[in-house]
Amino acid sequence: MKKALKAIPTALFLLVTVWTLYNQTQDFDYLNLDDHDYTFRCAFVKDGLSAANVRDAFLNVTHAAIWMPLTYISYMADVSCAPKLDPRRRPTQADIDRCSPKHLHHQTNAVLHALNAVLLFFLLLALAKAGDEGEAGAATRTPADAPVPAATYLFPLLAALFWAIHPQRAEAVAWIAGRKEILCGTFTLAGLLCWLRASRAGRLGSLACCVLACMSKPTAMSFPFLALALDLLLGRLSVPVPFNPRRDWKTFLPYAPLLVPALFTGALAMYSQTHPEGLGELALFTASFPWRLLNALVALGLDFAQLVVPVGLHLDYRAVPERFPLQGGLGLAVFFAVTALYALAFLRLRARRRMLLALLLFFLAARVPTLGIFGSFGEHARADRFLYLPMLVVSMAFAFVRPRRPRLVAGLALVACLAAGGLSYPLIASYADNFTAFSRTLACDPHHGRALRHVAHEEFFRRQHLDKGVELYRRSQEERPRDDTVAWLAYALMKRDYPQDYAEIRTLCAKFAQEPSLDRGGMALEALGMTALREHRWKDAITHLTASIKAPGRTYPSEDAFLHLGIAYCNNQQPADALEIFERLVRSHYPDIAESARKYYGILKANPKAVLHL
Repeated sequence: MKKALKAIPTALFLLVTVWTLYNQTQDFDYLNLDDHDYTFRCAFVKDGLSAANVRDAFLNVTHAAIWMPLTYISYMADVSCAPKLDPRRRPTQADIDRCSPKHLHHQTNAVLHALNAVLLFFLLLALAKAGDEGEAGAATRTPADAPVPAATYLFPLLAALFWAIHPQRAEAVAWIAGRKEILCGTFTLAGLLCWLRASRAGRLGSLACCVLACMSKPTAMSFPFLALALDLLLGRLSVPVPFNPRRDWKTFLPYAPLLVPALFTGALAMYSQTHPEGLGELALFTASFPWRLLNALVALGLDFAQLVVPVGLHLDYRAVPERFPLQGGLGLAVFFAVTALYALAFLRLRARRRMLLALLLFFLAARVPTLGIFGSFGEHARADRFLYLPMLVVSMAFAFVRPRRPRLVAGLALVACLAAGGLSYPLIASYADNFTAFSRTLACDPHHGRALRHVAHEEFFRRQHLDKGVELYRRSQEERPRDDTVAWLAYALMKRDYPQDYAEIRTLCAKFAQEPSLDRGGMALEALGMTALREHRWKDAITHLTASIKAPGRTYPSEDAFLHLGIAYCNNQQPADALEIFERLVRSHYPDIAESARKYYGILKANPKAVLHL
């Protein structure tokens, strides 16, 4: 107990250091990659904590193709704790920004990650002490009241700090959608700490943490194997050689309770991936097995390459099924080099074979669920967030280091931590908004179709670089042809309002004109409606604008479309319909819309046969 109390100042230092590095994220925005689907576009999250929302979080297993009720509940808690708008007055944009829960989403991520660093520190401390006792033997163990060497705290501290501030952690912490990795890590680390206590209470606590981790992210199904690796690392697992299943099955009996939530979560994860909400049934395997295996090996190699030289890290690594993976040559070279080094160490270090096997088992157990070999993540086998738990093995290995020159090794480890923190700070800053995040992605991968589209959004709508936005939309469609990109391109061309673009808009949106249901967001239909309006085709404008407003997946305000629909009604000699629309828009929250509606309403009241111009 006294030793644990002595470690508290060290743990507090670690907590404050990690939180300080990631505190910059509190002013970051939502990113157009899962953030919206997990928070304000999620029906059971956007209104905050309630019994009905919590129930839906558990029962809805298909939303965003992932079942993670505890993560959704944590988002609900953020929403409930956010300041509320004053219903007595019309909110300004400053009020909306102040009351947005995005600040709490980011702060919660930072706090949880700092807590995980502390949990890792105590886990490494326990592993180091257990390792020392195991090597020393019962006869030479250190007395309970003996002073603790400084190195006993220093190496676990540096190992935990290096893991927590390494640039590979930036994605999981600085990205709101990375919450599932962090929360899963919290319960996994707590469960492993409980597992170290070989008692009934410790095993029950570990089982509870395993269940909670599985409800935070399905990849926690690997928890039983992490516990197995921990026992192997500490020499608590004795497997007879040769192994006889009929005789020696009781060796693995303690892990049986952990397998129940793991198997249940695995089955549920497969169902969620193949039945995503609103998309129908999908195939579990989206690419051939040889390609998935090749992609996985490349991903592992690049994981280790960026651990040592953390450059080129960015959001949303790209993979094209059935094509040779990006940086595939480098990834394979590093993978086989690391494999050869591991084999050499295993052959040369006889006394450390158990430790090497345990670390390998831990890494593979934590990484395999996201490699895509056995599931639909084959196209996304690479992501910095996937390394949140697997790279704990580096810290665990360092906790067992007993160098002859501890000061030199500690100095080098401190330099490595400072370098990691220095590289992490600007990388974390790149997650501030869509423009900075996806611009970094394009800097590392200029042909990334999704990043091209997101940067096009920012260039066109936020920065008002109209021609630049249109160019990026076109490049995105060339690299990654998609109907939604066509819709955004058509909408951008319409907003740019060059007469020479009208023919291209009609060509791009021909299939949406024939089948409006294909344009779920209504962007292409609004572009068609506005084009018809400018060409004085009033009936076509009414048809397309009405369909755009009614689009089931429309996520942007419809006041502008309503205003132009009123103009089309007026010019099509339907003044009653136009007056009804303008009278409603006079109360719009958007001042320019309200002012235009007021003007048109006055003109039409004075002269029902008036012709309105854009």
